[in-house]
Amino acid sequence: MSSHEKYPSVDPVQVRAVAAALALSGPPTVADIAAQLGISSRTLQRNLSSQGVSLRAIIDESRMEIARVLLCQTNFDVQDIAMRTGYSTPSGFARAFSRWAGSAPRKFRQDRKRLAEKRS
Repeated sequence: MSSHEKYPSVDPVQVRAVAAALALSGPPTVADIAAQLGISSRTLQRNLSSQGVSLRAIIDESRMEIARVLLCQTNFDVQDIAMRTGYSTPSGFARAFSRWAGSAPRKFRQDRKRLAEKRS
């Protein structure tokens, strides 16, 4: 038995769910996610890596999903959303969000509002 076979397999879908739940109260850390799963940080990272999954990508995806929900369902300003999703500056958040969503946060919000109005 190889050394990593003795550790339980980690389901990336479960890791995403835990990261998303933790992201509601701020950006999750590797230690936070591992603790919720009942394993060490190193085991979590090693296990995901062996499956070709990046924990950093999962955490970033969770942060962006929370940002998307906040933009669509609240009136929080972009600066507040940046802070709630763990970005130290609104510009850093805007750059990351633009890479993820393909548009700036304000434009994303405006486009979603227009789409919702058309459906009404």
